[in-house]
Amino acid sequence: MGIADLFSPHEAAQTNPAGSRTAAMGIADLFSLHGRVALVTGAAGAMGSQVVTGLAESGADVACVDLTEELASRAAKRVQECGRRVIALRADVSATAEAEAAVHRTVETFGRIDVLVNTAGFSSHIPAEDFPDEQWDLEIGVNLKGTFNFCRAVGWQMIKQGRGSIINFSSIAGAVALGRGQAAYCAAKGAINNLTRELALEWATHGVRVNAVMPCQILTPGLMSMLDDPQFDRDKLMATWLDNIPIRRFGQPDEIVGPVLFLASDAASLVTGHCLAVDGGYLAR
Repeated sequence: MGIADLFSPHEAAQTNPAGSRTAAMGIADLFSLHGRVALVTGAAGAMGSQVVTGLAESGADVACVDLTEELASRAAKRVQECGRRVIALRADVSATAEAEAAVHRTVETFGRIDVLVNTAGFSSHIPAEDFPDEQWDLEIGVNLKGTFNFCRAVGWQMIKQGRGSIINFSSIAGAVALGRGQAAYCAAKGAINNLTRELALEWATHGVRVNAVMPCQILTPGLMSMLDDPQFDRDKLMATWLDNIPIRRFGQPDEIVGPVLFLASDAASLVTGHCLAVDGGYLAR
């Protein structure tokens, strides 16, 4: 299914209840990102690369940011294949100066940033009593500080523009504990949820919306490597996960795209400060 099919309307809205924008814009326009510029961190990752493609297919030009030039260029190729303008940028998201440089380069190239998607992040599995300081600092640095670095740098630009949409990547681990040696990851994702709410309140009057998505277990290379880790019983771990996901299956990386595009678009013009569970019902239990 292509992006156009995801949001394909059967007919345009006929009414304009409570001042909604649907009648004035048309449903197709409501979900369109034509003329917009997006910046995506972790752009070459399993979910980041799907987000990059979805944004491009929806009409956005994209700045692809990742830890190495090779990774950023790999993501940029996906945008080029969609016929959109793109730049590939290397940056360590946890380094403030590098984040600011990437944002500056994006604005220099495209003149604006309309959408920021912070997908960069990772986790480890170390019992809390043995968790090394350096690993804690690394995970908090990438997951939490990296998210804030780009929110702050892009936020300045969006405030000047008077509009923008920021989508942070959280996790079900931001709402519930996992109990598998992921203390730093859970702490970072919980903080991202409240950071999202705080920024949404601070920037609401500037026309800047800030939301987050909270995926459940998604079939990424990282998840598969965890299943192959000898410290875990693969069958037991999979059974535990599936028991906690009411729809009884794992997510696919491309299933995060629709929620991100919704939050990025004018269809979500009244949505800010929201942490959207994309979890097959995990948090509804």
